[in-house]
Amino acid sequence: MVKTSKARRPVQPAVQAIQLLGQWNRIAGGHVALAAGCSCGVAVPNVRVQDFEEQILDFLHGRHGGSWKSIADLLGAIARGSEAAGPAILQDLQRTLESFEQQHSGR
Repeated sequence: MVKTSKARRPVQPAVQAIQLLGQWNRIAGGHVALAAGCSCGVAVPNVRVQDFEEQILDFLHGRHGGSWKSIADLLGAIARGSEAAGPAILQDLQRTLESFEQQHSGR
């Protein structure tokens, strides 16, 4: 019997957008680790990942154009196929969300 290797098909932008939306929803309410530790502490103001949404969108807008009102709006447009720069935006957004997850998890 001859084994054939199945090449892994690349994830479609619509699928990746939905996956990133789930990731964003999961981490958006989390707290950001600051220099003195997690902002969950009493002495430090409460800083959530979601509080950075506007800055994330400004960064993506500067690199790719667009005028999204929220990350959910952006990812919805990519999932519907109405965002031409979708794959490049998804790469930048994925790196950004992974960075926030690493900060929060202490990895």
